[in-house]
Amino acid sequence: MRSRLTGWALGTLTVGFLLYQWMPIATLSLLSFSGPTGGTTFPMNGVSLHWYRELWDASIMNDFKPPLWRSFVLALACSAVTTVLAVTAAQAMRGKFRGHNAFFYLLLLGIMAPGLLVGFGVALMARMLGVEPSWNGTAFLVHVSWTLPFGFMAMLAIFNRFDARIEEAALTLGATRWVAFQRITFPIVLPGIIGAALFGFSLSYDEFARSMFTTGADQTLPLAVLAQMDRQLTPELYAIGTATTVTSFFAILACIGSLALIRRSMRRG
Repeated sequence: MRSRLTGWALGTLTVGFLLYQWMPIATLSLLSFSGPTGGTTFPMNGVSLHWYRELWDASIMNDFKPPLWRSFVLALACSAVTTVLAVTAAQAMRGKFRGHNAFFYLLLLGIMAPGLLVGFGVALMARMLGVEPSWNGTAFLVHVSWTLPFGFMAMLAIFNRFDARIEEAALTLGATRWVAFQRITFPIVLPGIIGAALFGFSLSYDEFARSMFTTGADQTLPLAVLAQMDRQLTPELYAIGTATTVTSFFAILACIGSLALIRRSMRRG
């Protein structure tokens, strides 16, 4: 009886948390389909794709396409660099070397340091060195310092469960270290690699605090959205949020599908 009550309590708590998390997103998504005279709250005053058309027919003052493109390219670059560095660092952490613990905590500094202070400090240092802050320069470096610890922890969790004897058996049978990594290690740690890539992309894409002082004159999407909110709040902002969320879901589904296809092809091979 007690276990059943505990199950119901945990189930209710989980459902409540999911509703708390997703109801605001669902509400904004619904309001993004308001009619031309619709506002930012209910009633919707009709149903249409008006605010999605406004995204593409926008004026210079509220054109989100350039910031959206910058955020996408920046997140993609951060994802690639984060994945490579996270795999390399986690692979190095499998062995013991002098400064092992210091190296581990040094990689985690990006999580511990406040984002605003990091962004302001990097911008100040760039000015002192005569470097102009830019979204593809200073902002890129700051974003990587933020996303790398998450990718590193994802890879470290995978490598901690990895049985090194499988690798050693391949080396004993004459395989080179590169062949052992390619044929043995890589397929096993592939879910972690995809996780690190997703961490790098998602954390960079909507990063605001570290972008405030480091992007220069060219805004990324979070900064452009905040600037538009200061000028005028319209369902157009809901439309871009909904479009971004849907795109993210499809990206995750694509990663899951790719992982399933790769595993299937490896089993056949």
